[in-house]
Amino acid sequence: GHRFFRAFAALADRMAAGLTGQVRARDRRDLALIQLTRVLFLYFVQCRGWLDGRPDFLRHAVDETLARRRRLHRDLFRPLFFGTLNRPPGARGRARAFGRIPFLNGGLFEPHPLEREWRGEVPDALWRDAFDSVFERFHFAVHETPAPGIIAPDMLGRVFEGLMAPEARRSSGAYYTPAPLVRRLVDAGLEAFLAARLGWSAAEARARLEARDGEARRLLAEVAILDPAAGSGAFLLGALERLAELRAGELPPPALRRAILARNLFGVYQNAMAIRLAELRLWLAVLAVEPAGEPESVDPLPNLDGLLRQGDSLLEPGRVLGRLGVRSGAEAAPLAALRAELLCAVGSAKREAVRALRRAEARVYGLALAEAERRLERQVVECLTAARAPTLFGAPRGLDSELRRRLRAARRGRAEVRRLARRLRREGEVPWFSYECQFGDVLARGGFDLVLGNPPWVRAEELPPGLRAALGERYHWWRASGPGFRHQPDLALAFLERGVELLAPRGALAMLLPAKLATAGYARLARERLARSTTLYALADLSAAAADFEATVYPAALVLGNLRPSTDHRVRADLEPDTETGTPQRRFGNGPWILSPAPLLDALEGLRAAPRLGDRLTPQLGVKTGANAVFLDPPPCVEPSLVRWAVRGRDVRPFRCERRRRLLWPHDQEGRAYPRLPPGAAAWLRQHEALLRARADYAHGPWWTLFRTESAVGRHRVIWADLARRLMAVPLAGPDALHLLPLNTCYVTVLDSVDAALALAAWLNSTWLRAAARAGADVAAGGHARFNARVVADLPLPDTVLCDPCLAALARRAPAPELQEELDDHCARLLGLTAAARAALAAVPGVRHAPDCR
Repeated sequence: GHRFFRAFAALADRMAAGLTGQVRARDRRDLALIQLTRVLFLYFVQCRGWLDGRPDFLRHAVDETLARRRRLHRDLFRPLFFGTLNRPPGARGRARAFGRIPFLNGGLFEPHPLEREWRGEVPDALWRDAFDSVFERFHFAVHETPAPGIIAPDMLGRVFEGLMAPEARRSSGAYYTPAPLVRRLVDAGLEAFLAARLGWSAAEARARLEARDGEARRLLAEVAILDPAAGSGAFLLGALERLAELRAGELPPPALRRAILARNLFGVYQNAMAIRLAELRLWLAVLAVEPAGEPESVDPLPNLDGLLRQGDSLLEPGRVLGRLGVRSGAEAAPLAALRAELLCAVGSAKREAVRALRRAEARVYGLALAEAERRLERQVVECLTAARAPTLFGAPRGLDSELRRRLRAARRGRAEVRRLARRLRREGEVPWFSYECQFGDVLARGGFDLVLGNPPWVRAEELPPGLRAALGERYHWWRASGPGFRHQPDLALAFLERGVELLAPRGALAMLLPAKLATAGYARLARERLARSTTLYALADLSAAAADFEATVYPAALVLGNLRPSTDHRVRADLEPDTETGTPQRRFGNGPWILSPAPLLDALEGLRAAPRLGDRLTPQLGVKTGANAVFLDPPPCVEPSLVRWAVRGRDVRPFRCERRRRLLWPHDQEGRAYPRLPPGAAAWLRQHEALLRARADYAHGPWWTLFRTESAVGRHRVIWADLARRLMAVPLAGPDALHLLPLNTCYVTVLDSVDAALALAAWLNSTWLRAAARAGADVAAGGHARFNARVVADLPLPDTVLCDPCLAALARRAPAPELQEELDDHCARLLGLTAAARAALAAVPGVRHAPDCR
């Protein structure tokens, strides 16, 4: 499979470069892919014997065309695609010469708008290369789970990845989701939907699904499932397969799958080629269950362009509608019938069905804009009325800052709505995509019953500034995350908020998300809202499945119902609802959601009874240079009095640190930058003056200044690495440690005395504190975690710890081999840990026997 999609991607590049005719550069690759995906689809169809009954129809047709000295693109593929596969047998004319070919329809074999705009043609040499080096070197099967060595339709998802440049994959977060994980999440989502809708437990919902319960089947026949980031269709295909299994026997398999496509599945994605591949996979899922027979017996494929839409789920042109919560009214009901009509229309009837659907969508969109304008006008009036209202002393309230902000937002929204309405009247067409328009009938019913998928995981710093600003304006959970990259969320958080918005009451959501959303500070508001307003069925750490992804990922599954939780509801830590064990949802709030078994959660809950470390101490990042190449390992000309030892995160070990890099320290013992430097240091730094003045943190003062120096020079400090496999603390106490300066890959907190620093270091190096820190930390690559200020500030710190002489004495003995067991026993007594709590905390991976090296 890997060889196939690499070969396919390379072929697409060669074909795009070799297109003849005057084709715009940005369209060349798309034109090539349109041709290649048609041929790829026909190889899957050919394996069923439906192309004139020949297993080698395509190879034979190519050879015969070339033998007659005709051009493949003009004389074979255009007549085959547009005159044969896209027309009923009676309307084919001379194209009957191809033999007995099924009428497939479905939109794949219609001229694409790019083909109508450009008359680009693929030379014969490239077509021969396509068949000789790619298609004829592999074997194809129409089923998703074929024998090893066979190319199955699920390979289309990997083809989509292979067609994307690595930079584009990273910026869009587009990665293939393994089929077993898709199946597990689809099952969990359907179970959650039934549980939320009917008041069942998840275990009862699963049992009734497996028993083909009549009430469950009735709801499954009506369920509206959305993947808002559909990609190449993995989750839509998974939902189709699962619904077909659960409703088996209601209709013949091909008719049942067509009925599911007509009513139950909706998808949106920005990339047009991904939508095309998703359509191919769904069409092949229909063909896979067609009974063996004559080509004439194959029914035309459904038109999916009314159900799979190219668009942006997060920032639609009419996103003001989503921000206001405008839902289409009864006028949107005809959309469902028009989509169903389009699904099976052919020829001129299809063209008329497309026009009728577009007119209806425009009508619904116009009504939604009118409702939005009325709401915004009311907001403007309310703000002005409140400003004129008298205060307690009789004077008008006036426009205070809050009223001014609300009024400005309402007027800006009203102007946007009026601009969209003018565009609609002028052009007569709806914008690129809007849920309130294209899927207005679903929203009129309340929303989607199940939202599922694997939305893009993209860090904030990978997004353009304009996009980050637009997301902050549109999405409250994103906007509440705080300034700076450190506080800005993954793009998946915006998809999570949008998915919840689109849910119907008592609907369900099942998504693969970055595990860090459970602990990261930027997701605090999201966690609070979800814990308070939705029923969390499952929050499962799926890091064990990370090896199946072709990226460094740490996935978690979130499954929830759109209804308030019962007082005794429990959240499972896996996707299997066979038991009702789990964590009470009342424990979940805006703090970290620990994805761990119940015994560990109970132990962590016991630790929360103690005072927090952050109530007494303030962890801060170490020194930031802004130019490590200038300040680390300075040349010999720099005076020794200005050189210290730098401590980086990778240098930290329990109770000690390695001395590997020297630091040019142009500051005094209080952390203040020297106003003047001795000649050697001055000469060295003057060479880099422009660079040092351009540092983002530099604002004023000597241009050689370093940043965050105050805590780093404290006389009694404890430091630990930001990124490590386990929490490891080092005391830097007394005059002998003043020459050690932690950099900003370390955190540091300042203590009042040597003994307090020693006691705290011993405390943090205990197995129990390491376990609590690891459980609440954000996961990182290579088995590491981030022990940032939030994580350590949340650790327990009983009042007696900093003045405990035993802890200080143990730290002075470190690193003695027998120290850890003695330290753990003493800390367990201070915490009052039971044997069960000790066992649960000690079982956290890596905290007891992890190597010191990073």
